[in-house]
Amino acid sequence: MDSAKQIEVSRVVHAPAARVFALLADPRRHVDIDGSGLLRGSDADPITGVGQTFAMYMHRGDLGDYRVINTVREYVPYACLGWAPDLDRSWSCSLVDMLAGVTTGGHTYTYRLREVSDGTEVTQTYDWADVKDPTVASFCPFISSDEMSETLARIASTVEESS
Repeated sequence: MDSAKQIEVSRVVHAPAARVFALLADPRRHVDIDGSGLLRGSDADPITGVGQTFAMYMHRGDLGDYRVINTVREYVPYACLGWAPDLDRSWSCSLVDMLAGVTTGGHTYTYRLREVSDGTEVTQTYDWADVKDPTVASFCPFISSDEMSETLARIASTVEESS
């Protein structure tokens, strides 16, 4: 793993890992916890295992509206959940045209949960070490550590409020 192409943030959330995991496993809730402002929504069913895919509608000022298909790479109930997004070329948008002939993908988002005395330590890792195309690499990192920390704060606020 190339740590120069990885951002990791952690926070203790005062809620059980099962509650945090349930939130993360529901793509429809991701827009509520997104600290980057990129996510616009999803109508996907909850994540249930490795290999599952789910679509996420996105927007970035310099890229416009687009959609990604996320493939679940890690799934360990109450412990780990991770996916790899890739541009959905079947969805008509200017980004698909702009990146015609370009290999997209190569980055992952992973959440690791660890029970601690006062709740759950949540660690989010964004890794773009496997991005191969220089055009896609020029957009990386897609999110910052501050945005990731905001996501963790929103996760905490959401699961702690429902306690």
